[in-house]
Amino acid sequence: MKQKIKLLIVVLTVGLAATFAIRLPSVTAQTQTVTAGQKFKNIKVLNDMPADQLGQVMNIMSASLGVDCKMCHVSNDKDFDKDGIDHKDIARKMIKMTWELNTTYFEGKPEVSCNTCHNGHERPAALPSLMPPPPPLERPKQPAVKPTVDEILAKYELALGGKAALAKAGSRQIKASRIEPDGKTVEPEEIWLKGGKYRSDTRYADYVVTELFDGKDAIKLGNTEAVELKAFEAEQIKRDAQLFGKADIKSIYAKLEFRFLNRIDGREVYIINATTADNRREQLIFDVLTGQLVRRVASAMTVIGQFQYQVDYSEYKDFGGVKLPATTRFAMPGITWTRKILEVKSVTVDDAKFAKP
Repeated sequence: MKQKIKLLIVVLTVGLAATFAIRLPSVTAQTQTVTAGQKFKNIKVLNDMPADQLGQVMNIMSASLGVDCKMCHVSNDKDFDKDGIDHKDIARKMIKMTWELNTTYFEGKPEVSCNTCHNGHERPAALPSLMPPPPPLERPKQPAVKPTVDEILAKYELALGGKAALAKAGSRQIKASRIEPDGKTVEPEEIWLKGGKYRSDTRYADYVVTELFDGKDAIKLGNTEAVELKAFEAEQIKRDAQLFGKADIKSIYAKLEFRFLNRIDGREVYIINATTADNRREQLIFDVLTGQLVRRVASAMTVIGQFQYQVDYSEYKDFGGVKLPATTRFAMPGITWTRKILEVKSVTVDDAKFAKP
């Protein structure tokens, strides 16, 4: 398990030294960044891709083909730069083909991606299915009078317990379980909340992964050693902390805009576009009937398309007067896990718990 979580950290934050020497548009001195070709070994395609996109690109490819690292790499936890597996050479050719299609027909925009043809399968389907496709999902009839963002957020505040209960909620200690996709592997997680501060410790045997938000900055640690975080990854830790059982969503985003009424799993939901002060865009999705926040979707653009991060909130339960999602599912290309809250206690939490090491 220790080896597994170290691999996860590599995939999410360091990137796999890998396969990608197509020239991307040059950057100015002001926006110049370290490229994949500069940082990693044996990069033969997409050399000019920003180095901090490599992990996301690997995850997108993995999810698009339904495979993992060892499909193209000699080992799952080291020597990612080594050649010797035919699939790596095939992947390089496929990336070149995709790049040429987008350059020739779509003005260089990543309209065609691995998933366009593979759609989660190692081999694309060469023949159409003879079975009739399922009927298209249609949006429900839109309300004659659109709800305002303030109305949606006011109902969300009530769904969490109301203004008075939220104001009383002080520092808390939460015990939870992190459940892996197989449904059998479970790691203990402990969370501390105090004001706008957040800390999560997930234990993998003798290896502890810490995600920390001190009210300003987000960091990640592996057994007290700092783990390199890309800007998008740090933003997700920050946002998860900001939204954990809190109704003051307007303080998080610079702009909130109601878009339309839709359905998720048969239930009607309101879609709100949320934009931060630094122009990061997300979607917040609220259940029409209960008022609860049921989904958050964030994305980051890479050279081969969007990298999505989705959080689903469900099974809201009352913990000391404030309702929290007892089940939270986190998903990104190639990686998913679920948090199950077991216990919530109102306790005094020392500020040192949120201090950077």
